[in-house]
Amino acid sequence: MFGALKQFFARVDWRMALMLGPRHSFTDEQWQRLAPQVAISPSVKVAALVNAVATSAMLVLQLPAGVAGPTFLIFLAQALLMLCLAAAIWRRPTMKRLYIAYGLTSFPAGILAGFTMSYLKNHGLSEIAREVLMRDVMLGILFSFGIWVVAMWRNEFLADWLHDEDLRAQAAEAARKLSSAQIQPHFLFNSLASLQHWVLTKDDRAAPLLASLTAYLRATLPLFERPLLAVGEEAEAARRYLEVMQARLGERLRFSLDIAPEAASVQLPPGVLLTLVENAVEHGVQPSLLGGEVRVQARLLPGGELLLEVLDDGPGLPPLAPVAEGSLGLHNSRLRLQQAFGGRAALKLANRAEGGCCAAVQLSGHGQDQKPL
Repeated sequence: MFGALKQFFARVDWRMALMLGPRHSFTDEQWQRLAPQVAISPSVKVAALVNAVATSAMLVLQLPAGVAGPTFLIFLAQALLMLCLAAAIWRRPTMKRLYIAYGLTSFPAGILAGFTMSYLKNHGLSEIAREVLMRDVMLGILFSFGIWVVAMWRNEFLADWLHDEDLRAQAAEAARKLSSAQIQPHFLFNSLASLQHWVLTKDDRAAPLLASLTAYLRATLPLFERPLLAVGEEAEAARRYLEVMQARLGERLRFSLDIAPEAASVQLPPGVLLTLVENAVEHGVQPSLLGGEVRVQARLLPGGELLLEVLDDGPGLPPLAPVAEGSLGLHNSRLRLQQAFGGRAALKLANRAEGGCCAAVQLSGHGQDQKPL
């Protein structure tokens, strides 16, 4: 029994239980991150006003007609003052603001209550004065508790939001590193194995392969340290990758890159384009004895939407899957696009009418204010 009570009280948050105020504090950097979350919608403002009027009206019910009107206006003024203070706490729910709100609420409320009591007594309405005083106290307790609830709930909500954002950022970082790890190991292993074989057999293709592989590593190794990368920069890394694969596959691989200047500066998560190019080579070129062609093209559509396409002339997608989900690499690419841009970005695979497959990334609203979510 004693052990159960001990465990129960060990789980009690005494700051909350004793109504001492919000428990989380935030740095200036965190307040900047929270800026989009602190606005109060018009609907909430109207709802607060309606509740202030309704509460004030309920508290003056059954008072004499000559007293009810002025008392209602006094109660409403106090309620509106408390709502203004609650709005300040809604924006920044800190313990300091909560106690300041209590102090600012008590002082003018006390003055108004004292003025009302004095007026009523001077007019021979002592019984009514006591009744009004009790109702004023009720109003003060009601709104004080409401302000405390607002402060505690908002403080917990904003702390949870920051925690969730940090988790999302960590997930995005993990997905970014995973994409990097997926692109490089088997490609590098196969390339090095080919290079080793050609060196041992004194094949003339060894030197061009080594040069292309070195250029690829120089172009790609720094890329995955950045959350976003310009399409033009990753297209250069894709070119180096295709040069390495061309050195290995010879005439079986043909490729071209057509990146419009206005599309080159649009930014995407690094590795997305490389994943699409790698899939095109693996599934569109290597299965065929005659090889195939990979084309990379990026342009802006008339509405300003980015369209990045990787096309091949291979066997295409299976007949029963005209729009495929694709590999784990494609799944992670979709995830990273969604994490960075939400519904503004999409990655789709589809068969081409002339044969082969088209992998397309579409990004809307990239403009001058393009930023990850």
